[in-house]
Amino acid sequence: MKNILKTQLQLPANLRFFVKNNTLTIKGSEGSFTLRNINSLKQNKTLFYRLIQQAVVGVNFGYINRLSFVGVGYRVESLTDKVIILKLGFSHLISIKIPASIKVYSPKKSTLILKSFDLQKLNLFTERIRSYRFPDVYKGKGILFKNEIIRLKSGKNK
Repeated sequence: MKNILKTQLQLPANLRFFVKNNTLTIKGSEGSFTLRNINSLKQNKTLFYRLIQQAVVGVNFGYINRLSFVGVGYRVESLTDKVIILKLGFSHLISIKIPASIKVYSPKKSTLILKSFDLQKLNLFTERIRSYRFPDVYKGKGILFKNEIIRLKSGKNK
């Protein structure tokens, strides 16, 4: 395995770094990312390097997760700036509050695009949405990542 501490991190010119009271703030075109308790993170240098690397990419370009709703009646019912309302085959609609650092788009009723500069918050929110209908390995329906392939199991064998 290559030692990541020997590689140089390429920093764009439009980024700004601020260190104050044991916190590191990185500001870019997409937003600002804050790392707290950097003195305790410096003990694990590889983790500290990876967090800075993810923050640099996030505030410069942003991260995107695409979700696809597969199944009859699984769709995005409505979308506002603060709430997503989903129809997932239950007797009721599911409303999910959108965190402030995440932008949500729905070009079609069966797709959802999530964009954020913070990869950890984006992945947690995506998994929270997916937790309502995980992909079913027998029928192949549920909330899937874009281009996710599910190997279907066979049903009962006689």
